Amino acid sequence: MKNTRRSPDRFRNSRRSPRRQFYPSQARRQQLFEPLPPSNSGCTESAIAPETSAECDRGIAILLLDAENLKLDINTEKFLASLCSYPLQVKIAFANWKNPLGGKLDAELYDRGYELIHVPGGANSADGKMIAFGAAILYRYRDVRQVFVCSSDGLLNHLCNQLQNQGLTVFRVRRQNSVLSVENPLTGDTHHYSCEREMEIPSFEELANQVAELLKAEHKSIDERIARFSSLAELFQERRTVVFPSTTSPAALSESAQNEVTPVLEASLATFAVHQNVAEQNLPEIMPGLNSNAIESLDVFKTILVEIIEAAKIELKQDAIPVVKIKEYFLVKYQSHADSVAKNFLGKKSSLLKYLQSESGVFQVKLIGQEHQVARAQKSSTSKTHSSATLEASLVKIITGLTAHSPGSYIPINQVASEFNKLYNQPITKKLQSLNLGSKVINFLQSCQTFKVKKDGKNYQVAIALP
Repeated sequence: MKNTRRSPDRFRNSRRSPRRQFYPSQARRQQLFEPLPPSNSGCTESAIAPETSAECDRGIAILLLDAENLKLDINTEKFLASLCSYPLQVKIAFANWKNPLGGKLDAELYDRGYELIHVPGGANSADGKMIAFGAAILYRYRDVRQVFVCSSDGLLNHLCNQLQNQGLTVFRVRRQNSVLSVENPLTGDTHHYSCEREMEIPSFEELANQVAELLKAEHKSIDERIARFSSLAELFQERRTVVFPSTTSPAALSESAQNEVTPVLEASLATFAVHQNVAEQNLPEIMPGLNSNAIESLDVFKTILVEIIEAAKIELKQDAIPVVKIKEYFLVKYQSHADSVAKNFLGKKSSLLKYLQSESGVFQVKLIGQEHQVARAQKSSTSKTHSSATLEASLVKIITGLTAHSPGSYIPINQVASEFNKLYNQPITKKLQSLNLGSKVINFLQSCQTFKVKKDGKNYQVAIALP
């Protein structure tokens, strides 16, 4: 008879470790990336000592890169790593890696530790994948604290907002030309990096302080050189009184020193004194003004130059203003060089002087001595008459089109002005002022024999004067 107490199956079953039951709620939590509840064995705020709290906050920073939109070299990456408070451990790049335009970028990024995520071709495909991946980044990397979103596309603003709502610190990285900007949307702090010079671009205040320090150092160096030069001059004067051997004529040497060397010393000392006075002068203070980014077109640039010339005429009490002065006024007001603005619109070979010379109808440039001066060009009566005829022809075309169904009929002047604004993107009153034809449309229409003007109540109407 089989003894059940000593049965091997009984002992085998007793040695089995109890299995952990798996509930459907846990499966749903894992499928939806729901954060697991905190473990009792982990560090908690109430259980850790002050000296070990830093060890428990083992946060990391993550970099998300739209490789089709923005390129980061190793030095730029180091600059980004210096801005965050946690080690930059995870770097992920999104792109269509089958695209031949990328060249060997995938191999380069892979060697630098990037995880490469492939997306199919198509507009904003990399952006969409980057948003989908980044929105769930907390479920993939529990220790993430800061995220770099590297793309100039505005579509990534949605991802930045989502990450901020999850309590993460977001750095938005964009690039324009050779300047990389890193912005913290929450605090508004912005850092700039020059990709050409491979260094951070300081703020205006920091740059002014660096210039001041360089001037102080240069001033100190000049003082030291002047002191040494003065000592040498004194030694030279004392050397003249020393008795020379009979083979050398002291009188001749003294006369030579008096006629040749001494004037050189005096001139050199005078030169040092001039430089010292220049170094002691205070730098002109650049008043805060508008930014050159507000100059959107050449017409705006032209209007600004006209205003500067008119203001300089009153200040300097002269009609022709040196081009150098115009550059100084422009720099003080807009904190940018006028030559740079001209190059942005007309090409790298252009300059403020070339632009002024090209606008002969507005500016008159003359070379006086070795200095170029500019004044407002005087409009001749012929050009005024020609401009008046052109405007008249334009109004005839507008009125004819508006009265096509009933030729010769009257229409409100306001309707003509509205149609002119639609066609030329400029109010007709401003056009009249720019042509020195006054500011009232009614006066211009009455001065032209082509039109008939009548008053209907409080409003005026105009028609084509048929033969």
